Amino acid sequence: MKKELKDFLVGISVLLLYLLSSFIFLIILNILHINPSNFNMVQKIIYNLSFEFILLGIIMLIYRKDIVHDFKNFKKCHFGSYIRYWFIFLGLMLISSIMINMFTHISTSSNQEIIEDTFSKAPIFTTILTILCAPILEELVFRLSFRKMFKTDILFIIFSGLFFGFMHVSEPNSFLELLYIIPYSIPGFIFAYTLKKSKNIFVPIGLHCMHNTLMIILQFLIMK
Repeated sequence: MKKELKDFLVGISVLLLYLLSSFIFLIILNILHINPSNFNMVQKIIYNLSFEFILLGIIMLIYRKDIVHDFKNFKKCHFGSYIRYWFIFLGLMLISSIMINMFTHISTSSNQEIIEDTFSKAPIFTTILTILCAPILEELVFRLSFRKMFKTDILFIIFSGLFFGFMHVSEPNSFLELLYIIPYSIPGFIFAYTLKKSKNIFVPIGLHCMHNTLMIILQFLIMK
């Protein structure tokens, strides 16, 4: 019981840190009399990269024992056997996105528009965050933290997936755009399931990284 309570407190603390990190960082900058709104493009890139990697470093430090343990045992997971789950969630995402577009005529989510706009302005910056930082940070927060909070498999998978989807549609341009929670939640469900099945955080991290890498490659091809 004590371990379950400790795991829950650690999980909820990391989740709150993630949600409040931007606000905390701005307070620190305000104390230092630094105003991010005055930054030029290069300064904004440095600021965002620093913020993401500092946050990632703190969360990795908190979960260092889990990370070291899972890294040592990653070879035993047979990662190749989990790649089929990427095809499953990719297909389900495409189907659900097409259906949303058919019924609402909303071609894409505001989150995707922001990503594409950022990529067109700063492709290297976006690539670093998308391939290196986001998969590790998001899996530690949305998978490992939720796994610590919810010991029941079905609750873990549902809440982890839905929260992941919600965070990717947190600034919708319309009420109907909230429907994109569905396609964004699908990989969240799958990543959570692979963590439940493998008991190793590097399996969903690997799938997440693979997916983001392929999406970035597509963006480069489209840009050309």
